[in-house]
Amino acid sequence: MRIKKPITTGSLIAIGLSIGSLFTEINAAETAFESKEPNKEEHKDNQHARHHPEKKMMEGMCGGNMRMDMKGMVMYENKDKLPKDCPEISEDITIEVKAGVKYAKQYPGTVFGFNEHQWQVKPCSRITVEFTNDDDIRHQWMIHGLPKYLYPKGMFHIEVNGPGKKTGTFIVPSSHFTYLVHCDIAQHMEKGMKAQLKVGNGRGDLPSIPGISAPKFADSFSTAK
Repeated sequence: MRIKKPITTGSLIAIGLSIGSLFTEINAAETAFESKEPNKEEHKDNQHARHHPEKKMMEGMCGGNMRMDMKGMVMYENKDKLPKDCPEISEDITIEVKAGVKYAKQYPGTVFGFNEHQWQVKPCSRITVEFTNDDDIRHQWMIHGLPKYLYPKGMFHIEVNGPGKKTGTFIVPSSHFTYLVHCDIAQHMEKGMKAQLKVGNGRGDLPSIPGISAPKFADSFSTAK
């Protein structure tokens, strides 16, 4: 059987002193915090966030490698970090990309399109994409399959909400490869907004690229007689 020891007067005094000491330290810390001279930049940011909470929320969603505003965004941009297999940048190249329904007219069965559906660059190129949206709806220029140690999920992404333009830059590795480019808005790729970026000699053509390759599963529009 465990015998409980009685609490003595000395023990009660010791507990009281410990609690009093704890409150003294808390009060001292609060006093020091209140007397600290506020940082002017922090104060300015806090005042701005108080009066513009929607902007503060938007900045919080952006993260460390995204530029975003009401007109659109550029995600996972990379201007200076070389892929592991690239000793240096081989060339700086700028491609002008336009998106809209008018670019689909020459391809029957499509609704949306890019002004071009294929681009070819050298291995280890630094590519700047100037992406213009000619429509009143949102379009994207998104590339997949890039090195994940440089680009989260292997992706680089530009998005423009309605008429306007965004510019972003990324660097491709040295391997010869054919990268998928498309708009990820629902049904936009299926309706024609699909392209490819060939690095070096590429690795063949991707299916269903308007003006480049036949669809993997062709639509049938035959009618019963």
